[in-house]
Amino acid sequence: MITIYSNSASRTMRSSLGYHTFTIFLRLTDAEAISLYEDFRKNKDIRVRPLKKDGKEPTGYPKVYIAEYTSKYKGITWYVRFNDEMSKFMGMSSNHLSSYYLQEPRPYSVRAKINPKVLAGIKDYLTAANEDCLDDAEAQFNIEAAKISPVLGKFQHYSINRIDYCLNFDSVELRMGCSAKQMMTLIKQGNIPRYFKEEKIYSKKSHRKESYKNDFRIKNDSVTVSCYRKYAQLLANFPTCPDLEVSNNLMRFEVKYNYTKVNYISRIIKGEMRKKLTPDELWDDFLHDTVNPVKEMLTNNVCRNVISKYFHKVVRKGDYFTLKGARWMIQAHNFRQDKEDRLLQALKLVNDSRGIAKAKAKLSGDDLKDFKRSLKDLDDIFVNPVTIPRRWDVGHISNPLRAYYDCFYEERVVSKKEYLFGRLLAEYSAG
Repeated sequence: MITIYSNSASRTMRSSLGYHTFTIFLRLTDAEAISLYEDFRKNKDIRVRPLKKDGKEPTGYPKVYIAEYTSKYKGITWYVRFNDEMSKFMGMSSNHLSSYYLQEPRPYSVRAKINPKVLAGIKDYLTAANEDCLDDAEAQFNIEAAKISPVLGKFQHYSINRIDYCLNFDSVELRMGCSAKQMMTLIKQGNIPRYFKEEKIYSKKSHRKESYKNDFRIKNDSVTVSCYRKYAQLLANFPTCPDLEVSNNLMRFEVKYNYTKVNYISRIIKGEMRKKLTPDELWDDFLHDTVNPVKEMLTNNVCRNVISKYFHKVVRKGDYFTLKGARWMIQAHNFRQDKEDRLLQALKLVNDSRGIAKAKAKLSGDDLKDFKRSLKDLDDIFVNPVTIPRRWDVGHISNPLRAYYDCFYEERVVSKKEYLFGRLLAEYSAG
């Protein structure tokens, strides 16, 4: 490893890494859920309404009611969920019913979707939150909850339901060498990892599902990865946003962990946290479930790891070059002829197919194995297999994640491979 930089994290930037919202939940009894619903309705600052799905109010159960602040958005949106308990009672004997009630069932719940920066009183609609604002957000959450109902309890009693990690990168601020629109074009040609599929939207014009115009969105059962232009998203959903114009060059790479993924990760973190407890603390945790991993899942280190993992899978690690430039970078490494030919062939296939995912879809067997191997080899030399169109008249575009770290830190530690890439890039740019 080679040291080439020191931390400059205090710099104010539009580009940021962390998370923008998370959702926590608390299980309730039927009596608690009804009491909370009534407390929401009595509050003059809150409007309660059924949560619609596809524009329609769902019939039957479960029923979810959304509670929103009417005068000013405070960074919290509440949801109360009612289930159909009667279906559980059908066919139960009186003994079973008695034991059921003795267990104090909690089939109902309240969820709180939290924007921690807004909740903490920070008027910033673009910059990602991080662990620094979580204590203030927790304190304000407890204040707001106490104003509404004793049923809501305190932040520490809640479990986490969903986290939206994100990287915001401004192409101009990071001196990437392209516009947000151009970067969106390149990212749409990125990779779709195994077990993921692209999410599309129905077009009334073509009468079929098509890719989102300003969003590259892929998902599986537990994770959604999305990259979109922030300006287009705000224009469609929040046109009065005071930061609208400032967002023109901003893009967001977002990783949404839903309950399945969050629950799996939280159990692992809980296990690690319990290893540090004394026997008395372990007994207390057994009785009252005191170990809460919510804050641990929102640390800066976890945010960086999650974003890096999925960014490298989808966008890849390398910088963007023209096809000619990418070939030059590969040949400059003086690989064995068979390896060089394999990497050049992978470049050509991605270029001809207009994207990594489309290139992979054409292959199978050993050809697919060789292609995946080539993707990893290209990552190692920081060359993206997606190439810049010649009509743009741009020779090089920085990788957004590395550009963020380069701008966020004045000096940092890089590997020998990255150091070599920097030297070759300087030589390529000079030529």
